[in-house]
Order: sequence, then C-alpha cells, then structure tokens
Amino acid sequence: MRFALQIGGLLLASAAAGFAADQKNAAKEAAPRPAPIRPAPRPAAPKANNGGMPKQPKMGPPLSNPASPAAQLFRATQEERERALEKVPPKIQEQIRKQLEAFDALPKEQQEIRIRQSERWTGLSSQRKLEIRQQMQAWQKLPPERRGAIGVALRRLEVVPEADRQRILNSAEFKSRFSADEQKLIADLSDVFLPPL
Repeated sequence: MRFALQIGGLLLASAAAGFAADQKNAAKEAAPRPAPIRPAPRPAAPKANNGGMPKQPKMGPPLSNPASPAAQLFRATQEERERALEKVPPKIQEQIRKQLEAFDALPKEQQEIRIRQSERWTGLSSQRKLEIRQQMQAWQKLPPERRGAIGVALRRLEVVPEADRQRILNSAEFKSRFSADEQKLIADLSDVFLPPL
C-alpha cells in the first residue's frame, strides 16, 4: 500500500509540474508584445513642378574654356570655321570640331552666354589672363568633389543678375560652403564665366 501511495504521489507531482508549465506558457503567450520598431518618416520631398521633378536652381551651360581655339570660332560661319580648321593639325582639328558640335547643340540662350564669355576673355589684360589661367589650373588640381562644387556654383551664378550674384557671394551660406581660397577662385573665375551685363 505504501508503494501505491508513493506512485500516486509521483503521478500527482508530475501532473502538478505539467500544469504549472502549461500555466507559465499561457502567461508568456498572453503577455503583450512590444510594438514593432518602425523607421522614422522620410522628410517631405521638395515641391515638384508640373513635370513631377523637384525644382532645381537654374544653371548656365556646362563650363568650357573661353580661351580655347573653338571659342574663337563660335560666331563664325561654317565656311569660316572650315578655313580656320584647315590650318591646324588633324588631331587638334578633331578636338575643336567636337567642341563646336557641343556648342552648336546648346540652346540659343546658352550659346549667347558662351559667346559673351569668350568675348570677355578676349577683353582681359595679359596679366589678368595669366591670373585666370593660374586659377583654372588650381581648380583642376582640387579633389573631384570640390572641383564639382565650384563648377556648380559658377554655373548657377552665370544666370543670376549682378545684384543677386553679389548677395549670394556675400551670404553666410556661401561662405560656409567654400573655403577662403575657393571663394577667391570663384570670384576670379567669375570674371570670365559670368557674362557681362
């Protein structure tokens, strides 16, 4: 009989342990789950224009060297260009032709900017041309990201009125984006890249 009681006690203890385990699992399942982590909402995109694209500041044509031989031929007729090109070696002819094709593909407004830049270059003193060439070389030696930032600044400045240009060049935002040397470089190059008013 004692043996039967011992077996009965063991069965009761096992059942109690199983019941407790079931209760513990039920409590775990009933416990509230933490809220899922959701990514922060993205900032609103800039307002789109009618084309659906964010409005970007207006920019002038891609920068080109106003002292290049091609720039001297921008206003020339096709016949005048051909006569001038006959006098240069074939390899240089090819380069000039590519530059002239790129110029001819520009919208009329951007062609006029390029022509005025070339005329502005021609009107500079020899000393000023030397200074501008040195600044162009300094610009080319900058790391690509700084060279690009300066190029974008020059292209944006090309198409704004003089009063706005000066306001931009003197603004705290402009000065925070460019070092003192870069500000001087932009000011010097703008002698050529900005069209005269």
